[in-house]
Amino acid sequence: MAIFGAASKHRWKLLRNAPAVIALTAFSGLASGPATVEAASPETRVSLPVEIAGEAGTVVSVTAHVPSGLAREARSFWLQIHGLEYAGIASVRINQSPWWSLSNETATVAEPGRSYGGIGGGFATLKVTLPLPQNSLVDGPNNIQFRFNFTDGVASGFRVLAFNFLNSGGRRILSPDSFVEENPNLWASPFGDTLNVAAAHDLWTHAPLRANSLPGAGAIHAHCSDCHAADGADLKYFNFSNASIVARSRFHGLTELQGLQIASYIRSLATPNPGRPWNPPYQPGPGADGSAGAGLAWALDNDIDTLSYLSIDKGPAAFRPDSNLDPREIPIAMQLPDWNHWLPRVHPLDFREGSFRGSEFDRLYEGLNSGSDMAAFPGRWSKSRRVFLAPHLTTGSDKWTAELAEDFYSAQLWQLVKTWEIAQKYEPGIGINPIPAATAPAEVGIPNGPKGMGRSALTNEYFNNAWYELQIIVNGTNHRHRGRSAIDWAYFAGHIRDLQALSNKPEAGRTLVMVIKAMQSTDPKLGPENYAKGWRPERNIDPRILVSGQWAPVFQTVPANVKRLITEELLSAWLDKTLQYPGASYFGPGTQASRYRLPVALREISGGRVWEASSQFQAAGVRPALLDRLDAWGKGYTALSELFHY
Repeated sequence: MAIFGAASKHRWKLLRNAPAVIALTAFSGLASGPATVEAASPETRVSLPVEIAGEAGTVVSVTAHVPSGLAREARSFWLQIHGLEYAGIASVRINQSPWWSLSNETATVAEPGRSYGGIGGGFATLKVTLPLPQNSLVDGPNNIQFRFNFTDGVASGFRVLAFNFLNSGGRRILSPDSFVEENPNLWASPFGDTLNVAAAHDLWTHAPLRANSLPGAGAIHAHCSDCHAADGADLKYFNFSNASIVARSRFHGLTELQGLQIASYIRSLATPNPGRPWNPPYQPGPGADGSAGAGLAWALDNDIDTLSYLSIDKGPAAFRPDSNLDPREIPIAMQLPDWNHWLPRVHPLDFREGSFRGSEFDRLYEGLNSGSDMAAFPGRWSKSRRVFLAPHLTTGSDKWTAELAEDFYSAQLWQLVKTWEIAQKYEPGIGINPIPAATAPAEVGIPNGPKGMGRSALTNEYFNNAWYELQIIVNGTNHRHRGRSAIDWAYFAGHIRDLQALSNKPEAGRTLVMVIKAMQSTDPKLGPENYAKGWRPERNIDPRILVSGQWAPVFQTVPANVKRLITEELLSAWLDKTLQYPGASYFGPGTQASRYRLPVALREISGGRVWEASSQFQAAGVRPALLDRLDAWGKGYTALSELFHY
């Protein structure tokens, strides 16, 4: 069945321009072995991804050809799926088997996605495995059906990025050349005439929409251009297919013809298109391509693998505060939010209509093209959002409801999407801004738990971490931190530990990237006298994090000898930098410009009093000569603090 019901074959050819995934890299984590299967012919290859989008009950079928003699070996069905937003959203059927509805109970979700909630959790793309009853497959062609079961009022489908059948040893039965990836650059525009494209631009900016496709869904004030980039560039940049654009248009109350016109408009844009809907924006890894990121293939299966990219075998140089580790090039095991999770579910117009239009939050964005001061803009705009959302609700407030949290979070997401839009036009003029970190639910006080994002503490905390991580990535290697902006390092570290406590998934690698970037955040040309921009040991994360008992669970996956090496190198780099400056330069007029006090729970890892953990460093195996330097620094600092009454 075509994804829009009784569509003609001609219409389906217009809609079937779905984006693709690199099939050869999509089998990460599967057992490999010598090629023992016959090559597939071009006529029998499966085009990936398989995109299932539209009304509830939409079914899309593909035919997979199993080499002769191998069908009887199949024991399980492995899939990589983008968009498993909730249990039961998708079902799978092979030949004449019953339908299998996908949930955390019916499918085995691979790590690390499982630890972040699995189906319905934080990660937008998951690898899942289903057991296959005996004789499910036959040699030769096998019909595989994927069904979009129902919408929750937000989702309108999902994508199968890769699949295979596995034998009892976990080896794949279908060879890589059984699949072909679709090339977005070959997609055709449904309508090539300027009349339809012009009509689509008007639809994009002015067409009345409804909230969703559920019965009784009401009209909304926002238009397509309000929640996306104003010109629709995001849909072109991330290669949303004609089919997905039409499905989403119909989801919001437009006709199929109007959806086809909008798809034609998007295809006509001159915007570069390096992204994919499932590739998280800014996902770090070697060769990361701007906001398109390095691709889903660089979201690691194991956090500990991040260490191999940190050059810890090169001694203290790996941690030196004056160096420039580029976090955009360091892969991590956290899958960042995909573009769908950047987009707001509720536009500010639709929960505070009367106060949004004309507010500074709105006016600053609208006035960008009239000569705004780009350097000052991000800070002013971020402040205007706080004013718009006032009164501020603190964590645990009885005023919070799940609906109110969604409204507040959507306002943050709207600002993030528009920041991406602005950056495409004005970079590098827009420079460093605090808006990625300001998108974290915690920044407006949304509490973990049933009132938070995903209505779970785990998912809410995942989004806190994801947006703080994004801030580190977009800051890059600039040494342009200002006081506690754009990141309060100790506060971010606390959220890493909070996530670990909820997921039980240690992230030593990601934590070390954060520690290194905290140490490298200040201007290497400025010393402690410059409180806002210079080296202030108490303002970032210090080496005690590696010997703190409270932080031991985060580093439990690091082998003892490797952890000792890292601890020693980090402490050595910290001391070398700290001892560059006379002790008295850490005191004096202006050095107490802030009255900020760290929360008690974070004083073990920040604040600069590293010598107080000398015994823990000794127990960790740090060499005596280095401890002697640390103790001498501590004694001198303590004496000076008494002299200056610090």
